Amino acid sequence: MAELRHNGRGPALQEATVVVLGYGQSGRAAATLLQDAGARVRVFDNLAADRLGLAEEDVPGGTAFFGAGDDAVLSGADLVIASPGLPPTHPVLAAALKRGLPVRSELELGWWFTDCPTLAITGTNGKTTTTELLGAMARAAGRKTVVAGIVGTPLSSIGPERPDVLILEVSSFQLFLCEDFRPDVAMLLNFTSDHQDWHPDLDHYADAKARLFARQGAHDAAILPGDTPEIVERFRPPAAEVYEFRREGQPERGAFLRDGRVTFRLGEELESVVPLSEWHLPGGHNLENLLAASLGARLLGLPDEAIRTGARDFRGLPHRMEFITEHGGVAWINDSKSTNPGSLEKALDPDVPTLLIAGGVTKGCDFRPVRDAVTEGARTVLLIGEGMDDLETAWAPSVRTVRADTLERAVEMAAAEAAPGERVLFSPGCASFDQFENYVHRGNRFRELVMERTGRKRPEGGVG
Repeated sequence: MAELRHNGRGPALQEATVVVLGYGQSGRAAATLLQDAGARVRVFDNLAADRLGLAEEDVPGGTAFFGAGDDAVLSGADLVIASPGLPPTHPVLAAALKRGLPVRSELELGWWFTDCPTLAITGTNGKTTTTELLGAMARAAGRKTVVAGIVGTPLSSIGPERPDVLILEVSSFQLFLCEDFRPDVAMLLNFTSDHQDWHPDLDHYADAKARLFARQGAHDAAILPGDTPEIVERFRPPAAEVYEFRREGQPERGAFLRDGRVTFRLGEELESVVPLSEWHLPGGHNLENLLAASLGARLLGLPDEAIRTGARDFRGLPHRMEFITEHGGVAWINDSKSTNPGSLEKALDPDVPTLLIAGGVTKGCDFRPVRDAVTEGARTVLLIGEGMDDLETAWAPSVRTVRADTLERAVEMAAAEAAPGERVLFSPGCASFDQFENYVHRGNRFRELVMERTGRKRPEGGVG
């Protein structure tokens, strides 16, 4: 095994007492890394050990507090590492912050042990698709590539690996507790309301996202969405060079669309790279993801052919505008990953007649700003889940809404109502935790229901 090497960006950890808050996938990776670095590890999780599927002696190298927290958790701590998802209001995290203890995210801990070119991606929507697309481009260039972050592989778990390039998907939950994190290339895809059950207000959410750029220097690069100039100005970094990606017009520096190709403008010359005829993912939002990923790849020094190959061979990810089937002239689309108003808005197309299935846990988001998009993009909305009242209040009577309550009933209604040439779009715009384990569970259930329903004759009647 390669040697674990601290890159000098963070504090000394040998013999330090470090508390890890949260013992899910990220927390376990952090605890293991800290033990390997010589720290005295102390672990806390709200869940009892048996609920986590382990015994307390399974915790690497130290003391465990499961099921309850008290002063002993933080007593004598030199550093606190918080797993993503723990809100600032969590009692133990809030106590650590109040005491003035150094509190950092698992992301920052992992970054202290990396020493390769790093590109980090954040945004309200599109992060995972863009991250995986960039990873595909880097691998097409023959680079040893690690893709890590909020979804999938925690950064702390890569330990002694020595990749050529590191592609990170990062969230506001992680960035909120970053002080040192400085990616060579930082990318913000978009910014709309989300996670208002975690952040006290929209400004807090924006400030957390802005931390991605805070430590960058003059030789680093920041990529911003040029089609929304108010976002460019809100997140303009203090020092890094700014590049933009645009679907409309040409940026001063960046990527845009010209004659059906992704085109770079990085100096005096224009360089066309990816033909849109080779790009397979539908929707304007996926064009934005392609532009951003291509620009990020170029700024990492990847060759044009690798960028084109990575884009050409990329087929997207499940639960993101995923085509399930067409039956009786009706297309069924699974966009279960849509968990906020902004992602729902991007899924709608006024030129495609649509029955929309939406609802779930609203997370405190305001759905009134997307009312026009819903009115123009859906002829009927079938509402499900905990947030039915909020969505109906936000959208009716501008668009026809029908309370289906459950996904099962919504699919049944949609199958009865949809006509040839229309699509049924499952883009909830809400979190899944009222009726499902997560968006994957929700999307898989939708797929199952659709395949069951389209395998037999559609029932008589409509949605009423």
